[in-house]
Amino acid sequence: MLAMLFFAVLPASSHAFTMHCASVGASGDVTVSWDRNGTPAANFRSWYVFHSTASLGPYTLIDSLLINTDTTDNHAAANAANSAAYYFVVFKSNNGSPDIYSDTIRAIGLNINNPGNGYANLSWNAMYVPLPATNNPYYYIHKEYPTGIFTLLDSIDARTAPNPMTYTDSLSVCDDTVKYWIEVRDSSGCSSLSAVKKDRFKDLQVPLAPSIDSVSVDASGLAVVSWFVGNSDDTKSYVVLQNPGLITVDTVAGYFSTFLATPILATGASQNFVLLAIDGCGNRSTASAEHSTIYLSNSFNQCQKSVSLTWTPYDFWGNKPLYGIYLSINSAPEVLIDTTRNTQYTDTNLISGSNFCYRIKAFEKGGIRTTSSNTSCLIPVFTPAPAFSYIRKVTVTGPDQVLIEAFVDASAIVSSYRLLRSNSQAGPFSLVASQNISGVSTVTFTDNVKTDKGPYYYAIVTYDTCGRSVITSQISNTILLSGETAADNSNVISWTDYAAWPNGVDRFNIYRSDGGIISSIPIATLSSNTFLFLESIVNSFSSGGEFCYIVEAIEAPGNPNLFSDSSRSNEVCIKQQPVIFVPNAFHPGGLFNPVFYPSNAFVPADSYSLDIFNRWGEVIFHTNNPQEGWDGTSHGTYAPEGVYVYRIKSKNSDKSDLEKVGSLTLIR
Repeated sequence: MLAMLFFAVLPASSHAFTMHCASVGASGDVTVSWDRNGTPAANFRSWYVFHSTASLGPYTLIDSLLINTDTTDNHAAANAANSAAYYFVVFKSNNGSPDIYSDTIRAIGLNINNPGNGYANLSWNAMYVPLPATNNPYYYIHKEYPTGIFTLLDSIDARTAPNPMTYTDSLSVCDDTVKYWIEVRDSSGCSSLSAVKKDRFKDLQVPLAPSIDSVSVDASGLAVVSWFVGNSDDTKSYVVLQNPGLITVDTVAGYFSTFLATPILATGASQNFVLLAIDGCGNRSTASAEHSTIYLSNSFNQCQKSVSLTWTPYDFWGNKPLYGIYLSINSAPEVLIDTTRNTQYTDTNLISGSNFCYRIKAFEKGGIRTTSSNTSCLIPVFTPAPAFSYIRKVTVTGPDQVLIEAFVDASAIVSSYRLLRSNSQAGPFSLVASQNISGVSTVTFTDNVKTDKGPYYYAIVTYDTCGRSVITSQISNTILLSGETAADNSNVISWTDYAAWPNGVDRFNIYRSDGGIISSIPIATLSSNTFLFLESIVNSFSSGGEFCYIVEAIEAPGNPNLFSDSSRSNEVCIKQQPVIFVPNAFHPGGLFNPVFYPSNAFVPADSYSLDIFNRWGEVIFHTNNPQEGWDGTSHGTYAPEGVYVYRIKSKNSDKSDLEKVGSLTLIR
């Protein structure tokens, strides 16, 4: 029975028997147990049980037991679930012997700290310091979760652990109640239990952000995202998102999952990705650092016959990577052709018409990580040079004009044709004119030069779209014609050869003008090796004395392009010196010399005049026609017989004035 006497007692410093267990019940009551070692049963009067909430007291007698073998007592009002509970027992003798004290035991007081991060932090006190020999040194940690499932989590060795002892339990609890209690076993057969403590745990701790290893592009052009295993143990899945916009691509389950082959095509631009980790409670981490695919593009330079590769940098590993340039030609296995730390590369080893496919691979500096770009392909086609450029003819079309006509390759893609001219076949040549045309088969140029100063040599140079000279025609030339007077009233002309036709010149046609108009019918046709022509003009005394010639070269048959062309020379004019014979008498109406008629040879009509004067200086006859004479009349009547004066004016071949004055006798 419980004595109602309350007093303060301090435990003795030495003891004869031991407190073995203090077990906290569900209502906070405590059941204590002890042994009877060192207590004389014959002198037993009672057991006194004392309690305090502090190790130094004050202690209160809570019960007395009158049976010597009763070594267990329950303290119903202990409230040990919420406060400390210290106990010791006193052996009271019936013969006045001194009281015998037990040691002091403390009930296990368990505390749970819930930081809301997925962990339960447990702490509790040791029952003894130091441990009694009968007490097991291991404090066992028990857990109930879920309800009805009991687990022995772990044990703590009180001999080495601090007091109070602590333990942290990692929870996979999203929102639920978890119960814990502590157990210590004693060799006497009893166990000490803490109160069962519980708390409702909510996992509000987001997992640590994962780290992307690399993003790459597979053979089909799709982006592949790879990452490291999650930085938080409770990671259950990973979410791959595309930036900008953080658009979810897919969710990959499994802590040890480390890659995703996405459906995102990465052949037209660099694709950006971030990664999230999700724990078992659906908590999402912050986004990882962004990684972007390497986007490779190419540009073909027709003029340099090269391809320029440009790609986006892969700057996500902290150091500038080394880039390998890989090439596959016509679907052959790709090979490494070069390395660089730049993001540009030029390949000049191209083959026209072949399929060139490039890929960039980045290598982490000092590491083993790699990533690949998209594959960028092209078929470089070199524009073929023109197959031919042929001058069909160079011909004089006027006193200051030369026509050059060429046959060119219309299938070739070119930028311009340029006409070059020289005074010598050996050059140097200078630019005369240029035409920016393409896709034509005939190119013509007109050159304004003094055609009687040649010969002029021409060549046509073809330039491609890169501004390079790709083909030059053969050299062709004008025919230079020259002439002079010869003895016995003859004209002599000579000319230079025409060279450029595949089979040369077949013949030369000689044309002479008649009244300033070149006849369409040649006056002579000469062989191809003849370059001189002599013409007697003794039967042309009545002409004006000027004779103009043109030489025409006719192409020999057999041109491979089936052309049949001709080339004309400049026009040369030869002027004979005027010859005038004047008779000194004439007899109008007679048989001889009925008309006063000067014998004019090669006298130009445009500068000729004849005047007849009477004795008083009066002009009685005038004409500008070299072929017209005086019939002896004056003002419609016969002029009287007598002496008259004549004056003849004309021009010499050098344009100097010619004048003859004399007398003549009119006989009747």
